[in-house]
Amino acid sequence: MPSHTSRIQGTSPRQAPSTVNEVVNALQRKLNMNHIETAPNTSNSTSNPPSRRSSFSMDSLLHHKKDKKHDEPKERDDRAKRNPLTGRPSNKSKDRTSARSPRVAPAQPGRFEMIIESPPLVLFGTTSNSSGALLSGRLKFLVTDPTGEARLHNVNMQLKATSISKKPVGKDCKECSEKVEILKTWEFFSEPRTFVAAKDNQFPYSFLFPGHLPASTQSQLASIQYSLHATATTSHGETITYTHPLSVQRAIQPGPEKSSIRIFPPTNLTGRVQLPLIVHPIGVFPVTMVLSGVVEKKSESQTRWRLRKMTWRVEEHSKVISTPCNKHAHKVSEGKSILHQETRVLANDELKGGWKSDFDTIGGEIKMEFEASLATKSGRPSCDVDSPTGVEVKHNLVLELIVAEEFCPNKNTSLITPTGAARVLRMQFAIIVTERAGMGISWDEEMPPVYEDVPPSPPGYGSADRNDGAWGGATIEEYHGDLPEYEELETMGNEETHGGPSNFGLPMRENRPPSRRYSNGEGPSRRLSPPRRPLGGLTNEELGAEPPQYALNRRGSGDEQEAAASEDYAEGTTSSAQ
Repeated sequence: MPSHTSRIQGTSPRQAPSTVNEVVNALQRKLNMNHIETAPNTSNSTSNPPSRRSSFSMDSLLHHKKDKKHDEPKERDDRAKRNPLTGRPSNKSKDRTSARSPRVAPAQPGRFEMIIESPPLVLFGTTSNSSGALLSGRLKFLVTDPTGEARLHNVNMQLKATSISKKPVGKDCKECSEKVEILKTWEFFSEPRTFVAAKDNQFPYSFLFPGHLPASTQSQLASIQYSLHATATTSHGETITYTHPLSVQRAIQPGPEKSSIRIFPPTNLTGRVQLPLIVHPIGVFPVTMVLSGVVEKKSESQTRWRLRKMTWRVEEHSKVISTPCNKHAHKVSEGKSILHQETRVLANDELKGGWKSDFDTIGGEIKMEFEASLATKSGRPSCDVDSPTGVEVKHNLVLELIVAEEFCPNKNTSLITPTGAARVLRMQFAIIVTERAGMGISWDEEMPPVYEDVPPSPPGYGSADRNDGAWGGATIEEYHGDLPEYEELETMGNEETHGGPSNFGLPMRENRPPSRRYSNGEGPSRRLSPPRRPLGGLTNEELGAEPPQYALNRRGSGDEQEAAASEDYAEGTTSSAQ
């Protein structure tokens, strides 16, 4: 025994692995013997619970993390099955998160369709002189019931104008944000009627949009919408609804260019800008600018203003007046509303060249031309709108010029010395944004007159026989009375003096000389001036009278034509450049 102990103590490190393997094998043999001894006992006693397996095993010794990996998923499943609030096992049927099946709406016996017969709704002209837009169409009812029949009690339709404020007084309040106005109501029938699928069930309608109504608008703060709402009630009490949106546009006819003048005290600079009368949301428009008074000459020297940079931008100003409902009236003062304003830049650009400077003329001039547009990445620009409901959209063109002061002698103008002074000239012009007018023909000019507007015409000829197809017209009867007496009329002019028929003073053609033939085949030269009227029968007072003045009767009010032709004269803003 001592010798064995000394052998173990004197072993080298290289023999350590073999010693460990011997110990492991001995332990495993012992475990196997214990397992064999317990097996017969479990087979004989079936009523007693089976003996628990020894927790000490070789696998757990060598792979102590193996059982934990298998047990972790089971523990997770057990925790998932428990209710997170009570800790008790939850019912699978109650915690099932499967998607619920959508509710199936009951099948309706029919549906509506809209047929628009009129052209696009365009209000030509401004709100003061527009004749409106005509809407005409047919509301069609399609029977979808399997029986092929549908019985309706009534069919009604309304034309609504809805004004929606995006910043109402009461948040998420429909009464504060929406204002609905019913423009027209149609009641096609009010007694029960049966409709068959084989027939064409249509209800015609028409409406004239007044010219003062605002166009459909979608701005940053509010929107204006038009729509048709049809409603029908079936015999079973079901309601069939249909909504058809309408787009109403406004187009103003183009006119002469508008000239605007801006002055910039205390300098002598004056800016003259020419703009088109109207601007369209899509496309470009030309702008012409002349800056005069850029040279101030003295006895020996002169001072110049040289243009260094020019920037332009188009701004859209939106306004909306939010009126509270009865529920939220306490948030504002009694009888008052809230005004919201917002400004966004639709397009802008910066130019550092492209103009002509002329310092030799009196006062000097700087001329330039460029093209501006309303193209924007944030969305389509809105047209100008001024609605009685408080929705307003306007546009401005803003020009900013940076000019620098220079000094040079009169003897040699090429010796230029900057003085270091600079100014920023800012100009602002109102522009009208409207849709394109196209042909510019409104409904009252392209359509024939309505039956009620036709004047009484003479009756047509027909037959007095009822069996004849032309019966109902006028008949010709013989006249058996006396003939009216003939009275001679007084002759105008003196036949003896002028030697011819006296038709002076009457709007008759003058007698032309008989045509002559020429041997060379050429006729007489054509007289371009109008033929002169003979002076016979005219007095000295008539000869000395002034000729009458004629004027063209153009469409539109005279005030607007004068305003378009007149110049816009105002004062610009100037500031020192930093």
